[in-house]
Amino acid sequence: MNFLVKEAILSQEKDRIIIFLKTFALNYEKNNNLSLYIEQDEEIIATVSAADYIIKDLAIAKAYQSKNLANYLLSCLFQKLAAKGIVYYQVYTKPEYKKMFLELNFSEIITVSQTCLLETKNFSIRNELYKLKESYHINTCDNGVIVVNANPFTNGHLYLIEQAAKNHEKLIVFVLEEDQSYFRFSERFLLVQRGTAHLGNVVVVPSTKYIISSLTFPTYFLKEDVDQVREQAFVDAQIFVTYFMPIFNISKRYVGSEIDPVTAKYNVVLKQVLGSRLIQINRKEIAGQPISASLVRTYYQTREFMKIAPLVPPTTLAYLKEKHHE
Repeated sequence: MNFLVKEAILSQEKDRIIIFLKTFALNYEKNNNLSLYIEQDEEIIATVSAADYIIKDLAIAKAYQSKNLANYLLSCLFQKLAAKGIVYYQVYTKPEYKKMFLELNFSEIITVSQTCLLETKNFSIRNELYKLKESYHINTCDNGVIVVNANPFTNGHLYLIEQAAKNHEKLIVFVLEEDQSYFRFSERFLLVQRGTAHLGNVVVVPSTKYIISSLTFPTYFLKEDVDQVREQAFVDAQIFVTYFMPIFNISKRYVGSEIDPVTAKYNVVLKQVLGSRLIQINRKEIAGQPISASLVRTYYQTREFMKIAPLVPPTTLAYLKEKHHE
């Protein structure tokens, strides 16, 4: 039996894939930019998608799971990605497909409940993190950690960092690398570096693809409190405990109190996984209100720099004014 692989271009095709995936308790995500499918008798029987280098949403109809359709579909996907110059892949899939990806020369990152993450074998999460540790000269034995998006860097972020830095030889501040925020990663990273330059034991580090990323926690960037948030939060937390804590000699992770529902749910999961190793610090307030990066963005869009000034360090304020005049 010959099967034709089609690329979903039209919205009607994607709608059909969405309906098919729901029968597998899978949700088609907004950031998918390549979707392939196979149909038989005008019914979809197999599909797979990718968001750049991340492969996801693989599903094969039960009646066709012995037909080797998964390998066939994936080989077509790899060809299309290779044509775009993408040769490193990460996989977000269900555990039942893990064995197949391992046979295709992928290595497992982690499996949690209904989620399995893998990556191409010529890369290794451990190697990537050890290289990062070496390049940023993180040799201390008792380190704390904070993970921030800093969109942009505020006095709230600075307060959290200053409080946590008092408790450790070194405080590592991971800045999220995903460029899915109002300010680009390069800008956010620079603002955190400038805003913490006076703190001698703080090192600002890129987050890598393994913390709150399109692979580990894709729904984080949608800012929608959907069903997958809890599962993905557990995946992200388990990666942090399994790899980051031992490699970087991390004894405590710090978070601020949260009003954002997605981040608040993530912090609850972190507490379940880390226990006493997670410390929550109440957010810094002004006039009885927590300092919020979203409020800073609102004021920036209307160029109300007088209102921004008490909310951010001088380095952030100077950058925003400079950016406004570009």
